[in-house]
Amino acid sequence: MAIFILVFTLLMAFLAITLLLGIVPISSKAKFRTMYVSATLMILITVMTCDYIDMQTDIKAKIRFHAVLIFAIAVGYFCIAVAYMEKYNIVKRKNQKLEEALTVKEQEKVSILLKEQNEKQKALLQGELEWLANKIKMFAEEEQKAILASAYAFAEHDLIIAPSISIQQKDTCSQQDLMYFVCSAFFNMGKKRNDIVSFLYKVFPIYFPAGESVLAKKMPGVDKVRERRIKEETEKKTL
Repeated sequence: MAIFILVFTLLMAFLAITLLLGIVPISSKAKFRTMYVSATLMILITVMTCDYIDMQTDIKAKIRFHAVLIFAIAVGYFCIAVAYMEKYNIVKRKNQKLEEALTVKEQEKVSILLKEQNEKQKALLQGELEWLANKIKMFAEEEQKAILASAYAFAEHDLIIAPSISIQQKDTCSQQDLMYFVCSAFFNMGKKRNDIVSFLYKVFPIYFPAGESVLAKKMPGVDKVRERRIKEETEKKTL
């Protein structure tokens, strides 16, 4: 009976230690190594208990030590489970850190790409606005400034604002030419056709007295505008 109490107390102590180690803030390596050692001791206790059971003649004693045997096996499995759980947590933390590192790198890459795209977009807008400025030089200087101010607001902020002064019609700039100049610049910026129609009508109302709906029908398509732009630039290079 005394041996039974001693072994049972020892197993309870091992179980208590295992539970404490599961919550004590020590290193993960120390935890699962201790769990492996405890599991090994449980194996030894199990073997010794089996031998002791064989030596017992009293049926009650055998039952008691069978209970000890089952408890020792349960504690051993529990130790192994805790050890594997701790290993799993280590791997999980490593994977989480790796994912966080990758996420940071991806965010940095996205930021770099967005910055490059913004710089390219700004360069594109600047280039098209300069091209448009060269095309509207037949207008008076004040008119040019007012047109370009409206064009800048539309290019940068998608705002369609009427010029501060009325833009007068020029004999040297036909309705078709004006539509080509504006459409070519804004099509290259990726602006929508309907928005370009609204811009033309609001900035140059004197050129389109028939109204915005008629202007929408007259306005050339993207392909025709680009074809004329390419032809114009090719002729310029050959000169």
